Amino acid sequence: MTTSPARRGQASTEYLLLISVLAVGLALAAYAFIPGFQQGIQALGDDSTALIGAGAANGSGNTR
Repeated sequence: MTTSPARRGQASTEYLLLISVLAVGLALAAYAFIPGFQQGIQALGDDSTALIGAGAANGSGNTR
């Protein structure tokens, strides 16, 4: 079964629309969640810096 050139073009257009909707959704999700993610990473880095600076993690190890 062969498809006409117009039908192939319609399928391509549908794929492009789907990809564009997914891209917009991804951009909106990033806009909504990235600030919170960045704050979490910053807090993790701050905690790690404090632990390394103290020379101990969870009470184990030797302090400097």
